[in-house]
Amino acid sequence: MNLRQLTYFRAVVEHRSLAAAADVLRVAQPNLSVAIKQLEEAWGVSLFERNGRGLSVTDTGKMLYERATELLSNASALDQDMRAIGSGFTVRMRVGFTQISIEIITAMVAKIRAEGVAVSFSLRQGEPQLLETMVEQRQLDFAITHMPVANVGLGVEALAPMKIVLLCRSGDDRWTADGEIEAGALAGVPLILLRRRAGGGIYERIMTAFAAAGVSCSVVADSTDMSAIYRLVEHDVGLGLLPVHALHVPRPGFSIYPVNLFSTPERLALIYPRGRRQLPAVLRAMELCRTILSA
Repeated sequence: MNLRQLTYFRAVVEHRSLAAAADVLRVAQPNLSVAIKQLEEAWGVSLFERNGRGLSVTDTGKMLYERATELLSNASALDQDMRAIGSGFTVRMRVGFTQISIEIITAMVAKIRAEGVAVSFSLRQGEPQLLETMVEQRQLDFAITHMPVANVGLGVEALAPMKIVLLCRSGDDRWTADGEIEAGALAGVPLILLRRRAGGGIYERIMTAFAAAGVSCSVVADSTDMSAIYRLVEHDVGLGLLPVHALHVPRPGFSIYPVNLFSTPERLALIYPRGRRQLPAVLRAMELCRTILSA
């Protein structure tokens, strides 16, 4: 068994045919057939069932796919780490973040670099569910996401609270900076909400809060992308209703106003692999994230 054979096998599983996998990998199709046959003969197993032109993965093949994916990911990370060391860095740090937490991560990176630590970074933005999976599979050293965290196998720390704000174009004189906006004031206002691709989160909490207040929440759009919400507000589709932390500064041409919806605030979360001994540079980066949010 070698990494090339496993790479070929993974591609066939993901693209569901030898021809498609060969096209993506830019190798001759017989090379894939040979690699898979070698794996099957070496272990005495069947990885695929061949049905005419199609292939279906056997239970053994599914098990191998999960293990091979993890192994190939670790091998890729090791290669990146060694290349970073060869370029003069002592550590290559893999950090995940959601769109909401991007300011925290960029501030942390700037502080680490200012301290003179010889670290290179691989930064990955993603949905909370994806980040949880990547941390669990050790593809990330840690990530800043937000509560709730569904994966009970991770180390989780609740961080600074976030507030819900109304995002408007600057000059919208319907709102005032004095005090918080109540749910009733937003009755009938077209709103644009941030929503996770999978699992519960801020969207569901907002809808529940409006229902508890006896107010109809007029959602004209929801999006997983904060930038898309800004653009929709810019084009007068509606007003954004977003969770933000203390470091968030609205983009030029926009204003934000606090909204009173929750008795307990939304919180950011620091997630990391449980039971893994972290390098000192990683521990320092995690501590900086905590400090930046508490400042």
